[in-house]
Amino acid sequence: MSDQFSREVDEDLRGEYLKNLWDRFGLFIIIIALAIVVATAGYRGWSYFQNQAAQSAGDAYMNALQLAEDGEDGEALKAFQSIADADHVGYAALARFRMGTELAAQGNVEGAIAAFDKIASTTKSTELKALATLRASLLLVDTGTLEDVQKRLAVLANPNSQWRHSAREYIALTAYRVGDLETATSTLDLILDDAESQQGVRSRARILKTLVDSAS
Repeated sequence: MSDQFSREVDEDLRGEYLKNLWDRFGLFIIIIALAIVVATAGYRGWSYFQNQAAQSAGDAYMNALQLAEDGEDGEALKAFQSIADADHVGYAALARFRMGTELAAQGNVEGAIAAFDKIASTTKSTELKALATLRASLLLVDTGTLEDVQKRLAVLANPNSQWRHSAREYIALTAYRVGDLETATSTLDLILDDAESQQGVRSRARILKTLVDSAS
């Protein structure tokens, strides 16, 4: 489930598919709510407002994506920021994810991390929180301290977490970069000894383990 979620949200979070998915999800919620409060005029008005807001936010998000595709980076970031500030459920998080991606691509690592941290600190979705934490931590693999990366990923790296494989990989990479070969080795061993480690993560762990062993 986490792989599919990561592909749909993490790979730049764009496309008409996500917009249609959100529209269908919003409609489902409205139908359920209407079934509970049938014939309530005030609620019908609220539902209409929510539908209109979702449509407006979806259109704004697609326009922002088009600006990014057209190379209008500055305008795209402003558009994504506007959507995020509007705080529409769903699209605000999508906008912040895309802001982080755009900022990272422009070399603004600090701004990108801040965007992902904002998602992690405000979302009620455990999946979005985990993914945002992973994205920020991945950026820190090349620039942050081992202590910071370990602290950020402590919960996700625990044995019961479905995100532990990526979290452990990022910790091992950071440890190797800063020269903490002992931590790198022990973390890579956790990946390799875990029967549920994905093949891709396991293969990269073997390669990194070879590099660590040669540097020891």
